[in-house]
Amino acid sequence: MRLPAALLSVKWYLTLYIASAIPLFVSRLDRFLPRAVRDRLDQARRDLESVAAHLRGDKKQPFASRRGGAPDAITPQPTPPPVARPAALAGRPVRVDDVIRETPDAVTLVVSDPTGLPFVFTPGQFFTVCLTVDGEPVRRAYSASSSALVRSRVHLTVKRVAGGRVSNHLNDALAPGDTLSLLGPSGSFTVKPEIGGRRHLVLLAGGSGITPMMSLARTLLTVETETRIDLVYGNRRPADIIFAGALAELAAQHAGRFTVRHVLQSPPDGWEGGRGLLTRDVVEAELARLGALPDDAAFFVCGPEPMMNEARAALLARGVAAERIHEERFTQPHLRDGKAAAVTTVAQPITVRRGGVERTIVGAPDDTVLESGLKAGLPMPFSCAMGGCAACKVHLVDGEVDMEEPNCLSATERAAGYVLACVSRAKSPVTIAIPEVPQ
Repeated sequence: MRLPAALLSVKWYLTLYIASAIPLFVSRLDRFLPRAVRDRLDQARRDLESVAAHLRGDKKQPFASRRGGAPDAITPQPTPPPVARPAALAGRPVRVDDVIRETPDAVTLVVSDPTGLPFVFTPGQFFTVCLTVDGEPVRRAYSASSSALVRSRVHLTVKRVAGGRVSNHLNDALAPGDTLSLLGPSGSFTVKPEIGGRRHLVLLAGGSGITPMMSLARTLLTVETETRIDLVYGNRRPADIIFAGALAELAAQHAGRFTVRHVLQSPPDGWEGGRGLLTRDVVEAELARLGALPDDAAFFVCGPEPMMNEARAALLARGVAAERIHEERFTQPHLRDGKAAAVTTVAQPITVRRGGVERTIVGAPDDTVLESGLKAGLPMPFSCAMGGCAACKVHLVDGEVDMEEPNCLSATERAAGYVLACVSRAKSPVTIAIPEVPQ
């Protein structure tokens, strides 16, 4: 007997709700059970989350690290190619429920899905915001700052960039009730929470680099009751400290497991925290203040490029192994040279190879390789669609492309002949090969 369409729809939503809700219930229950039982329940939770992801039409992204290694408690897994969305680069429509003013130059956008579908992400990941500013479609990446345990909504924190059209628009013009589109989640600056997990993380953040750190702290401190996190956070003045109140509240709630050390470039009279920029010397001094750290401590670094370079130098000088240093380097589309967008005026044939199958298409002159492939119906992998996650990385077998800079490709990947399809345009007839398992 076939069910009417209305009942089938109800059945689908009920199935999705159950598959999404049960893992959270199990995660709260299994901490009281024996280890063997917890292991079975953990596998069941992962299976149910996979079912929910399948019903939503997306895939759960396992832990993977692009720079540095994974904390010892986590086993890295290859990330399967993301599934191309039915509407190429259209994004997921979301509603702005609230705009929270964090500082004079930073806001948190609280967004939800009008259909009620959950947000599934790993703490530390970012979403690509798609919108139109002054009549031009633009995309920018912003890290989730909320706990990954809360799936009914997600917080995206945006700091104003001098001369940045998008960040200024989001800070000044957005209001509750407005709509946006999101791509993602993307990125591997992550730690997968584990019930019963026990680790030591040291977070080194500067300015807006606090946003992914906030999601890590909010999630891990709740799930992993034996985990310790130390945060060193640099800013110019007290008024510039994003999440100042929330950080103090977290430190109070998790006393002994979460410490916050603020370092200010222009501190007020009577300031008792750190002083100066987060240069190598200052970072070394702040690390020394933390005392002896376990050999398996993991270090997460995010902030302005100069600060990150100084922090990395300090960590290496301290003897921290490179695989224990994790870095999130934000791409900045507003600083790109624009060359790739300007030179492509003639449509070029693009041959795409994948799994022994080859197909040649011709894209529109202004389209990226990714846009050309998606419009032709090819299963092109992608996630952020703006050069920040490498999910769209392909091997350039033949021909020339112009690729927008800067982007997240490493020197090793470039030397091996890889390009990012989402920010590359064919300059001549080209042949690309899509890796079966991303490198």
